[in-house]
Amino acid sequence: MGTTMMLVDDGTTQILIDAFITPAGLLDAALGRPVSTDPDAVDTALDKVGADRVRAIFISHSHHDHALDVAYIANRTGATVHGSPSTLNIARGGNVPEDRLALLDPEKSVTVGSFTVRTIASKHSPNPMGGEGATIDKPLLQPAPISAYKEGGTYDFLVAAPETSMLFKGSANWIPGALAGVHADALFLGIGGLGRAEQSFSKDFLDATIGTVQPAIVIPTHWNDFFCPIHEGLPLQRKLVDNTPAAFDTVLARTKADGVGIGLLEAFASITIH
Repeated sequence: MGTTMMLVDDGTTQILIDAFITPAGLLDAALGRPVSTDPDAVDTALDKVGADRVRAIFISHSHHDHALDVAYIANRTGATVHGSPSTLNIARGGNVPEDRLALLDPEKSVTVGSFTVRTIASKHSPNPMGGEGATIDKPLLQPAPISAYKEGGTYDFLVAAPETSMLFKGSANWIPGALAGVHADALFLGIGGLGRAEQSFSKDFLDATIGTVQPAIVIPTHWNDFFCPIHEGLPLQRKLVDNTPAAFDTVLARTKADGVGIGLLEAFASITIH
């Protein structure tokens, strides 16, 4: 659903990974103008993918392009929000009840319907806005500038169903050894910033992800221009932010070398993992 937002559905239960539909324009970001969730845009997107059985929302980190719409979606769906303390403060700012807020714990897996979700500590891609580890320390009310959406810690999510597994990695960075022993049939790999990274960083990142997890298929995410509304075709991130074609080339070369499949999802498209 754009950037790193994904709807996972087994036909009975749905979970969301990240929660960002409302476009915050580039000028809004540059000028520090406050932004708010656009209910019509969110409702239209959720209705389009049939998101009517969402029981849980897992937020990889608390930047606006991952968490801006989490409170509205949680209130619309009745889902529980699973996130860092910063993410939970975004939800509190939107009046999500405390009994539907759950702190991420890498030591404990969460069961949602037939899914088991494991949280894995990770790192944001280099040079995040506001600095790595910056936090949201009180309920964040909308409207608010996107600079108010601090990182708050970054996490990956391993989602296991009875016959398959998926790893959602929202940021192009890693903690050495964090994915040791982790296998997933599908790897949803955030590549934002990879197009401007040093070759040595890219190699080490792909070693730590594709090379370690050994998926059957890799689906790149976080490659579209998140300052634009999502449409049927997602525009590539603009060059002043990232060199997305170079990032695709890097990932494609690695998947080809490893004999791994690669898939590209456009807005509202779906893929069956089995």
